[in-house]
Amino acid sequence: MTSKNWIIEKNTAKNRWYLEIGPDLPLENYPTVDSIKEKASALGIESRILISDERLERNLEKARAIPGEEFSFPLVIEPTFDVRLNINADKTRATLYIRKASTPDNQLDLKLVSAAINNSRVKGMDPERIKKDIIAFRDSPDMELQELLLAEGVPPGRGSDRKLVPALKWLDDAEALPLRDRILSSSGDARRSDTRRSDGRQDSASFTPTTASRFSLVEQGQILFEFSPSEPGEPGTDVFGKEIPGLPGNDPTIELKDNITLCPEGLRADCSGLLYAGSDDNRVQAGIIPFKDASATVVITPDNMTVSIILEREEGPGHPLTLELATQSLKEKEVKGAINTNLIKEAIDRVLETGENAEVIVLRGEAPVLPGSIKITRLIHPKSEDEPVLVYAGDRILSLRKLPEGQNGHDVFGNILISTSAQPVEDPEYDETIARETVGGETFFTARVSGEVRVTGNRYSVANTKSITCDIDEKTGDIIFPGNLELVGNIASGRSVKAGEKLKITGSAAASLAYAEDSVHMNGGIKGAGRGTVWAKREIHITWAENARILAGQAIRIDKFCFQCTVKTNEQLLMKGVPGVLLGGNIRATKGIEVMELGSAKTIRTSISFGQNYLVSDKIEVSERELEQIRVTVEKLDAEMERTPPTNPRIHELRRKKLELLKRKEKLTVRVFTLKEQFETHYISHIRVENTVYPGVILESHGRYHEVREPKHHVVFIFDQTTGQIVCSPIPDHNPILE
Repeated sequence: MTSKNWIIEKNTAKNRWYLEIGPDLPLENYPTVDSIKEKASALGIESRILISDERLERNLEKARAIPGEEFSFPLVIEPTFDVRLNINADKTRATLYIRKASTPDNQLDLKLVSAAINNSRVKGMDPERIKKDIIAFRDSPDMELQELLLAEGVPPGRGSDRKLVPALKWLDDAEALPLRDRILSSSGDARRSDTRRSDGRQDSASFTPTTASRFSLVEQGQILFEFSPSEPGEPGTDVFGKEIPGLPGNDPTIELKDNITLCPEGLRADCSGLLYAGSDDNRVQAGIIPFKDASATVVITPDNMTVSIILEREEGPGHPLTLELATQSLKEKEVKGAINTNLIKEAIDRVLETGENAEVIVLRGEAPVLPGSIKITRLIHPKSEDEPVLVYAGDRILSLRKLPEGQNGHDVFGNILISTSAQPVEDPEYDETIARETVGGETFFTARVSGEVRVTGNRYSVANTKSITCDIDEKTGDIIFPGNLELVGNIASGRSVKAGEKLKITGSAAASLAYAEDSVHMNGGIKGAGRGTVWAKREIHITWAENARILAGQAIRIDKFCFQCTVKTNEQLLMKGVPGVLLGGNIRATKGIEVMELGSAKTIRTSISFGQNYLVSDKIEVSERELEQIRVTVEKLDAEMERTPPTNPRIHELRRKKLELLKRKEKLTVRVFTLKEQFETHYISHIRVENTVYPGVILESHGRYHEVREPKHHVVFIFDQTTGQIVCSPIPDHNPILE
């Protein structure tokens, strides 16, 4: 066969005819079903053993799909006898496939056909009809009986179609249309075309807020439409006589645009905003424009003694959150008293920055005091009802003053509360965490330790340690505690955990901040992504660190490994665990480092500075940056003074500012000089490597550098003040690493 032709050949090994198409045959010359049958007839191939026209056409389609490639397929049916039982997917139809053998003496084995039928376990067969059809096939010239029907079951019925039932309140047109236009105008929404299909229905691509017919204001997470209950149809029966459960009704047609998710409960809002929906009864079209007016919700306690306000920021083109909005909400409630507007401003700034809602207490009433009783005044208040009261050592918690004549009180509406209506008050109790002192007839409770104020009945105390068991993420927000903090959980990226004393973490941290005024102990590690930081004014002890910043005023201990980190300590970096690998990054350790393994055989740059006070170095950098800012500002002042006439009063203000800056510059220059002298002071230190230090490690001290160019084992590096060089020596066997 040439590569530009097609032929029919017999494979003698398989005793079967094949059609072969050459690789270079032009597509227009590919065979057709009729041309194949004609050539097969010319070769003496009986038409009864040819595969069906449908199978021929399917194979030709496959060949035409890959033009220019050689293609071959069998032209005649399999020459052996075969019988197969076929049951469709839902088991409601059973058929038999029978193929005769090519040999005339044993074309059809009726015993095997009978066994296949008897072993099928199919119910409801008509034996007489089946036998008649098989005998007719035996006596016919046909080689294949494609589908001999054995039995048919009853397909299950389908129940009523499900519907989506609105679970919201629709706005009337008078309210919805102006709101829609305002939102679209503010957001610059461009989806406003009103094209329709030729049949008059809206095309899903053209369904926009301007073509919608119904609107509703919705909240994030709200279920907008609920599915009606699913009703199964009538059960059916399969060919084995078993019941087939009825099918549920079809789900409605749903065409969702923006910010809506299909969930098991129905359609859920992914954001707060204006829902727009279509009016076609046969389908649901809907989308949400992100939008929400800011809100300031005033909450008054049942006893009318406390007023708080819940602040929520706007979304999209909603009206913004402002102090005016909050004060107007308070005014509408007609509360009376000195509103803490500064607290509201701080809360608004926090809400706008974080996007999280905030509740703050803005007004409190004053309880009446019974004659001869004591008046208790809380000096530290929580910002909201459910927020704990945090204090630092030395903070005054409350004051006590005895009032022989009593005192009237008032609620947040200005109503007078008569002193004789008050309840008697007992002198509060306290423990050793609180100091009691009397000044000028007034008694104060003062915190001896930092922490959280606890009130149990009439007893006051300060809990110096707080335990938290959860991951710190967006739900919890940042954590700040003035005392000792114990966290069992991980810190997610972007979050911070701060302790006023010691911080203990059972878990790990991502690109986050773990800070303590005293020390940090983490039995996990930090994967900082270049931003994560562990910072303590005293010691740090963690298991591992990767691409993070580790900053401490005293010793830093890292047990397993430290990869590509920025480490700064005014004492030592100690890595004595297994494997104890320090690899990559920038290390500044005043008293040096002690590690098991330093660097890597892959020659990764690891920079280490030691022997100097690097906190002083930081102060130098800060002062020099301020000097640069002063220089730039003075240049701008000089340029403005040149443009300002001497008679302009502004010239005096410019001269005054310049004089202040020049005085500040002079002080900073002296400070930088003094700090640089301090920075030159040498601290006894060393770089001690118990196992191997690899090429790529660069050591620095007092501006002198030493690059490791070949692996060294069990060595110590020091700065020799006599020669002014960094020298390397073997570690004496009798001087092991200090524990």
